[in-house]
Amino acid sequence: MTGMLLGAMDQTIVATAGPTIISQLGGLSVYAWVFSAYILTQTVSMPIFGKLSDLYGRRKFFMLGLGIFMVGSILSGASQDIYQLVVFRALQGIGSGAFFPVAIAVIGAVFPPAQRGRLQGVFASVFGIASVIGPSAGSYLVQAIDWRWIFYINLPLGIISLILINMGLRETRDPNARPVLDWLGISSLTGWIALLMFGFLNGGTTYPWYSWQEATLFTSSAVLFIVFLIIERRAVEPVIPLGMFRIRTISSASAVSFLRGVSFYAVIIFIPLFEQAALGGSIDDGRNILYAFLFPMVAGAMIGGQLGTRAGYRGVTFGGLAMMSAGLFPLTTLTSSTHATQIMQYVAVTGFGLGITFPTVVLAIQYSVERRQIGIASSLAQFMGNLGGTIGLAILGTIQVNAFGSKLNDLLLTIKEPFRDLARPTLSDPNLIGRILATPEALAQVIRTRPEVAQFIPPLRDAFAQSVIPLFLAGFIVSLASIFASLFITGSLKQQIVARGAMAGGPDKDEPKAPTPSVVA
Repeated sequence: MTGMLLGAMDQTIVATAGPTIISQLGGLSVYAWVFSAYILTQTVSMPIFGKLSDLYGRRKFFMLGLGIFMVGSILSGASQDIYQLVVFRALQGIGSGAFFPVAIAVIGAVFPPAQRGRLQGVFASVFGIASVIGPSAGSYLVQAIDWRWIFYINLPLGIISLILINMGLRETRDPNARPVLDWLGISSLTGWIALLMFGFLNGGTTYPWYSWQEATLFTSSAVLFIVFLIIERRAVEPVIPLGMFRIRTISSASAVSFLRGVSFYAVIIFIPLFEQAALGGSIDDGRNILYAFLFPMVAGAMIGGQLGTRAGYRGVTFGGLAMMSAGLFPLTTLTSSTHATQIMQYVAVTGFGLGITFPTVVLAIQYSVERRQIGIASSLAQFMGNLGGTIGLAILGTIQVNAFGSKLNDLLLTIKEPFRDLARPTLSDPNLIGRILATPEALAQVIRTRPEVAQFIPPLRDAFAQSVIPLFLAGFIVSLASIFASLFITGSLKQQIVARGAMAGGPDKDEPKAPTPSVVA
């Protein structure tokens, strides 16, 4: 949990310090890659290290991942320009991609079924706790010390985590085991995911969506994906055993995780932006709405783990997703006159339902495989969530910018000549208008220098609100699709009976025999 808290807080701390970093290092044009490089390498490395931990042991790869992450943190803090920071953030992503899935796999390998649900809920709550602590910690470090300490602060937490895992986890290995590493599978997996994510991260920003560069990236990704499938079908120890997806629970839980990632990003990224740009709220108002989403999500995660063990994964996951959808639907009715307290009520319901599903999806996948495959199985939920979130965020962001641009063109037609020609350059840039509306200081500066602009602020906020509503509608539709996918998750009665027997001190009969390597506490 200490290691996971370290990795989970990193993203939110860095986001808070972003403007200060840019003011010192420059490089606004590549600023987005400070985050994208981390997400890209983390997503690629998750299934790879999940499989490696199954073959060679969890402890060593948890410690290796933490070590890589800490080295990346030191180098990130010492960066002299934005390009160095992007490279070192990518190194951090590799490290977090190693210890995140391994941490979750340790629960399945060490603890009996009776305890896994509660512990998965507690582990899932770490992400919500990190989202709450991160912004405040980042703000304090930047103002009180220096932005570089947002990376250096990782070192004491990392050292504590290394000491705890070294003291608390012991492994035994079968001396007759001869694991084989799937180098071709790892290479092709890295290639198709990297190209796919490059395509979505650059689409509509660096390159137009219908450009030859985007076509090349997506076509190459598709070709490498086919090559990956061919390699994995023939591999002795495939990095992602394709046979796992023949198990209905794994394929449906993976689909839930992918679709849930889209809905999650639709809320956590665009709700604070809506509060500031459409409603005219402050940064603190946006943070408070985010807290209204995150606190219930933490509570839901802790409750979901308990319920999943007792009531079955399908029912609990279905109920959580239904509650998430019930919270998302009212968001499609928001306007520029909606009160912030209404939004907080809606996102609280959404967050609670979402949180319930985090541990149940992981538990459903872990129960569907033998313990020797828990590492790769545990990485699947996070891998699919990352993939869905990245793809969804790119598509949703493009929809919002295009919709806002269309609304600005309509607004431009209502302005009389000759003021229309004067306003055209500014109103033709939806990104610029969005940043001004979301930043009270920048907006106040514009009004001071050009007082005539004040009359256009209400219609601009209304236009921004209308451009964001389709994103919440898309999130709601995707959430309905995730509910349908959850119907194919099976939580067998046998597993529930065994779990109850384990609670009473009975044997853990549903566990397969000791894996290679096995993990014992």
